[in-house]
Amino acid sequence: MGAKVTIVGAGVGGLAAAARLAHDGYDVEVLERLPECGGRNHLLEVSGFKFDMGPSFVLMPDFFEEVFSYCGQSLKDYLDLRPIDPSYKIFFPDGDIFTVYRNSEHTKEEMERIEKGSAKGFDAFIRETSRIYGMIRPLLYKSVTYSSLFNPYYWGLVGRIHAFQSYWQLARKYFKSEKLCYAFTFEAMFMGVSPYQAPAFYSIISYTDHAQKIFHPMGGMYKIPLALEKLALKFGARIFYNCPVEKISKPGRKILVKHAKGVSEADYAVVNADYAYSQADLLKRRIPKYKYSCSTYLVYLGLKDKLKNLAHHNLFFSTDLDRNLRQIFDEKTVPQDPSFYAHIPTVTDPSLAPDGKEILYLLVPVPNLLNAKDSFCRHEEAINKLVFEKINKVCPCRLEDIVETRNCFYPEDFVSRYNVKYGATFGLAHNLAQSAFFRPANTDPRIKNLYYAGASTQPGGGLPVVIASSRIVADLINGKKAL
Repeated sequence: MGAKVTIVGAGVGGLAAAARLAHDGYDVEVLERLPECGGRNHLLEVSGFKFDMGPSFVLMPDFFEEVFSYCGQSLKDYLDLRPIDPSYKIFFPDGDIFTVYRNSEHTKEEMERIEKGSAKGFDAFIRETSRIYGMIRPLLYKSVTYSSLFNPYYWGLVGRIHAFQSYWQLARKYFKSEKLCYAFTFEAMFMGVSPYQAPAFYSIISYTDHAQKIFHPMGGMYKIPLALEKLALKFGARIFYNCPVEKISKPGRKILVKHAKGVSEADYAVVNADYAYSQADLLKRRIPKYKYSCSTYLVYLGLKDKLKNLAHHNLFFSTDLDRNLRQIFDEKTVPQDPSFYAHIPTVTDPSLAPDGKEILYLLVPVPNLLNAKDSFCRHEEAINKLVFEKINKVCPCRLEDIVETRNCFYPEDFVSRYNVKYGATFGLAHNLAQSAFFRPANTDPRIKNLYYAGASTQPGGGLPVVIASSRIVADLINGKKAL
């Protein structure tokens, strides 16, 4: 056996790192506090309904393909990714509906109905975001540090990727209608940040959304960690569940990982737990004053009957989006009229519910728990009523009458279940001061051979990018240059 690697956390980043390193000949063990894999990419099963509790779509499928090809395997032998059409629907408060199709020509027809001439703006926006994507994609497999700032290559790159513009400002160049600006920047919310605060280079998410399209793994999103678990086990990785880690230290040549079943001595350690939590609780360090993403209120409904007029993915925008964003990110109060996301995977994948029944997953962005000025529980009933009313206006039904099962997940649950600091669903915020060189690196600054993979480290959040972080870690351990 090769050198010993201990991985803390069986989330997507930890499992992908385990698969790579086990394939490379290392003696790999994974320690996970929960009884199953996946981390926030978790599954809830109730009365025949299978709810994906976290991520709900696949972008950038080539990043998923890369981890399997790294291990000499084919993605198709592990996952069945299906394209979604339409990609999603956006419901505006004035009753207008904007449908995004797999065929962009159909999407442009929808846009022209909202803003004359916007089809040309769309083409220009995609060209620009494609250019940015081409420059950023190679960086998603690199770990950069403050010293990288002295590399002249990055000096010119800063301007070319619009680092000092916001996501919103970039969209505003191409669309006059606020409706379309929001339609092409809402993806920032899936990183837990306002489009007014996210740097413009995160517009690559819009590019992948419209150019590479959106996919669904048949059997549900939980098939992703299960596939990575299978891949890791195939090459000999050992995974220990119900095994919380208590402390990480390096008093001598070996890294010591203290956990519920004893102490592991490792030549290398990879932490896939929440970064802020690992620094404060596992390494007993004082952490900087990071900015954190928003949290979310999640509702998982098993419905007795099918819903009409909704797509696989649906966004309902607040009557006052500016105010909605201010309340979440600036005022730290629970929004009175929130935007929300409605996920109905049974539109594409009926296997996730009993015959003739439906799954409805609702996500409402809310403030994280750091210095929150409001208690969510005081507003839960009002938010539920508002969300149901908006859905009832679209669907010819009374949602309340067809609910068979109901489960909720709160900001506090992200802390207690996943050890996510302040219940910040998406980890550290993706603002300029916490992106690229300024985001926590994949190497520990004090302990040699200690590494990090996951949403709050480089290169950032989102399943494909987290998978890329596992490649960075594997390359660093193997002493290789990044892709």
